[in-house]
Amino acid sequence: YYTNNKGNKLSNNISDSFINKKRLSLIETLCGSDELDNIKNLLNECFDNIISNKSTSTYKLLSFISSLDNIHTLDDSNKNLYHNTNRKEYIINNDNDLKKIIPLINKSKILGFDTEQKPVFKKGVPESKIAIIQLCDANNSYIFQVQKIKNISSLLMILSNKNIIKVGIGLKNDLQVLYKEFNCRMNACIDFGILFKDKLFSPNELGAKKACLLFLDLKLQKSKNIARSNWERDVLSEAQIKYANEDASCVYDSFCMMILRYEFLLEILPLWFQEKHKNNDYKNILNEFSKKFS
Repeated sequence: YYTNNKGNKLSNNISDSFINKKRLSLIETLCGSDELDNIKNLLNECFDNIISNKSTSTYKLLSFISSLDNIHTLDDSNKNLYHNTNRKEYIINNDNDLKKIIPLINKSKILGFDTEQKPVFKKGVPESKIAIIQLCDANNSYIFQVQKIKNISSLLMILSNKNIIKVGIGLKNDLQVLYKEFNCRMNACIDFGILFKDKLFSPNELGAKKACLLFLDLKLQKSKNIARSNWERDVLSEAQIKYANEDASCVYDSFCMMILRYEFLLEILPLWFQEKHKNNDYKNILNEFSKKFS
């Protein structure tokens, strides 16, 4: 799905993305499955002809939409595993370490972002407060055990900084909890999960595993046991650290790869990001990222 090899499988998937499925279902009900198959074959032949005559840029757009709509059919069993691409990992759980690390994070222009909360398994029990805030940039991953830090105001200033972009998946709850707990409004956010649903009319939101597969062609391992573990532990396990780091870094990596591989998708990003990109604000970041994944 990711190359310009123009074949029937691709045209079939592209046709599936642009044909009214409800009407096809109606044809099957009224005329039978054999007639539906005949019509589908004719439609796919039409798409074959259309694709063969389209420019590379148009083909690339059609191919991407097809991949997005059919991502549930992609098999990741033989894909290489995603890893945190040799970032240096920091675990910050006291005020002194926070003070030392903030200047380094302030140099970042784009950050992968996520949070973790201790799960609640009983009905009627209020949700737990934020236990972990994860950030990452091109070279570093940061895990903040916020309940162990007395004053996280400097961290909250980064989250509210309009000049540092925060990219995450499913940010609605994170934004609400951050405001509820810390009166912090996170600015310059891009929710990678709903971006394609809102702008490209994808039927579903994009999760971290699917984003990793779609943009990086890699398999992200996400353990439900780790996701539901106690994130308020004094000392996080190695599995928790790996999970938390990769949750933030895979979104960062997928976002950068999207910009490099599908530059036309800049049009679905916020105007403030487009302006910064035009001004080459992210040129060095993207060049460095490209070398890592080349």
